[in-house]
Amino acid sequence: MKYRLIFRILIAVALAAAAFGVWKYSARGDAESPVLKQITIRHSGESWNPGVSVRQKPIDSLPFIDLKQFGRSWSAAESVKAISGQPVAGVVNHHFLAADLMARFFRALRLSRPGLKRFIIISPDHFRVGGGAISLTDRAYLTPLGAVAVASSSVQALVEHGSATLEDGQMFEHEHGVGALVPFIKHEFPDAELLPIAVRGDLDRTTAKDFGQVLAGIADDSTFILVSSDMSHYLSEAQALENDKETLARLATFDERFFASAKDDHVDNGVGLIILAGYLEAKGIKPSFRLLDHKISSDYGADRLSTTSYINGFWIE
Repeated sequence: MKYRLIFRILIAVALAAAAFGVWKYSARGDAESPVLKQITIRHSGESWNPGVSVRQKPIDSLPFIDLKQFGRSWSAAESVKAISGQPVAGVVNHHFLAADLMARFFRALRLSRPGLKRFIIISPDHFRVGGGAISLTDRAYLTPLGAVAVASSSVQALVEHGSATLEDGQMFEHEHGVGALVPFIKHEFPDAELLPIAVRGDLDRTTAKDFGQVLAGIADDSTFILVSSDMSHYLSEAQALENDKETLARLATFDERFFASAKDDHVDNGVGLIILAGYLEAKGIKPSFRLLDHKISSDYGADRLSTTSYINGFWIE
């Protein structure tokens, strides 16, 4: 009887552990959300085999998002319309507090350019841990909607060119400038692949522009270049909104000198915008900026004395 009781206890513990595993990837979601009802939770079938190298291990996007908030965010995208003209590049926030803005951005893009197959994401190297000033990864990403492949041939081309460093460690596992965007891309562009790039803020203007020109050489008509960037940081609401007026004006004129020296009180990825300038110049494109959304973290109930602001929009050819 004693062993039978112990056996039953072990079975109960095993069942509880299994139930917790299911809850981890499903109960975090919103049961009422039609978006989350589409999620097939493929993580369990795509888990990492500890026998393979870190370079082969997919990067899990779940640490970068809240699954319930992700599901709710799409209601904000229902009113979005297609962008008139041809969006050739964009800037979008990576602060997940404003997940609704991310959903609106990628919905507007899908309505405008549904045939996109590859996204070049230029993120800040937030933690300055890259082996070089420009870092790449060739590891796939896992999202609640399935895996997203990385354009490995493009990664290899950039590494062989000497333009960037291939990270073989865990850098991108902690880089929300890429990871927070991937589930939104997967939702709207399920067959697209990624070219994830992280750049240090001290990258000089000439090198940044040159790198943008190199990117233009590997981009085809189904490629979209995306600058992942929040705007002002840690300022009072009033000061942040005042700074955003200047940033908006500089985005409209694509003031390279301004963005080359921009700090966190205006934009956290000014270097990414310089790379974009080189890319567009190499493509012979002189676009105009089209604002989609402008908000600030205090709009979401965050501290009014220490804010983050968001300016999302597209460059239209």
